[in-house]
Amino acid sequence: MNVVVGVLIALFGLITAFMGPRVATTLSGRPNGRFAASNALAFRLIGTVLAVLGLLYATGVVG
Repeated sequence: MNVVVGVLIALFGLITAFMGPRVATTLSGRPNGRFAASNALAFRLIGTVLAVLGLLYATGVVG
């Protein structure tokens, strides 16, 4: 069960890392606004951390 949950967390993290910046700029009223670069960076970092934690959870290192 830990493997399935870990893989799902990792997939969610990868989707967040790759699709998050695009969704943020699409939904934002000003795509080249003041926080556009920081929003994209935040989505990439959070998604990467979630993907790594999901893999660590799947392998049994964390949790």
